[in-house]
Amino acid sequence: MNRKYIFALILIVGMMSGSLTTTMAYDTAITTTGATFAFDLSHGGYHTTMDDLGPLMDNLTLAGNTVLLINETWELPDKVDALFLTQSDDEFTAAEKADIKAWLGIGDKLLIAVGDSDYAGIFQPAPINNLLAYIGAMLRLDATSIEDPEFNDGSAYRVGANELGYGNDLYDDLVYNLTEGMEAGIILHGPCAVLAFDGYYYKDIRLDYTVFNRLEVLITYGRNGTSIDSDVSETELDLYAGETGYIPAVVYEYLPNLNDSHLIVGGEAFYTHYKFMYDQTTENGVYHDGVHYGQMFVNNIINWFVKTPTASSYEFAFAVIPLAIIGVIYVLMKKRK
Repeated sequence: MNRKYIFALILIVGMMSGSLTTTMAYDTAITTTGATFAFDLSHGGYHTTMDDLGPLMDNLTLAGNTVLLINETWELPDKVDALFLTQSDDEFTAAEKADIKAWLGIGDKLLIAVGDSDYAGIFQPAPINNLLAYIGAMLRLDATSIEDPEFNDGSAYRVGANELGYGNDLYDDLVYNLTEGMEAGIILHGPCAVLAFDGYYYKDIRLDYTVFNRLEVLITYGRNGTSIDSDVSETELDLYAGETGYIPAVVYEYLPNLNDSHLIVGGEAFYTHYKFMYDQTTENGVYHDGVHYGQMFVNNIINWFVKTPTASSYEFAFAVIPLAIIGVIYVLMKKRK
């Protein structure tokens, strides 16, 4: 074929592929590679379909990571670097809780646990909270619904969590690193809030922040974000009910008792694509001109906490030795010629 026709064909294909490329609102990517991520689907949950988790799992895989699905049979290999628990509505067995605690005890692991609103009493935070109590964490999911008439994506329950950080800056400006590049907040669909337990009482993290020196509030709901006990349960977990303004949405906890592992608890499954939460645009295009930073927030968390594994000297030696042997054989063959 004539070269000019080949060039023209390449140009046309390039233009067509460019026209089909989705426009990105901002630049963000998972830079961690060679790590292992696990998603628990074995305890139910509301946003755990492959469609919901697919975009994040695809991005993890494209970056060169391994994704494991814990489905019908519970299995948590030591090599897993981060475990995602999505709105679990079935209790964890004693063996499963012990397994998660032992896994965290390996050190420098990341556990992300998330909840949902108490709308109609459908979601119950007990399975997640019982696990958090077992591993010795302070954080808990509350039992309310958050609504915001000001910052939302078309409905008060499509809440914009738009205040980045709260209280003081711990752990080398952790909030700054996890929210770097974010010009606005994230959208959470029908979320609850995050509170703390000091061993005796449930506490409002906003008021007792200095007590919880292992915690760092990453994102809160806005100034008019309001906590509602919509199922009228009136339990201790409804502590925020009736409160308005800067209620914790996503909170970090350092776990020194578990060999310096890490915990993040969120009021919604912010890492799934359900209602466009793990995305750059919102579902209805109302909040912040249709742009939110859910995808960047999740990517920042992964890049900060899950480091690309480095090969040990043992692994490096066994990678180099075969190459050296091939080199020696090549030299000997040339000499014989």
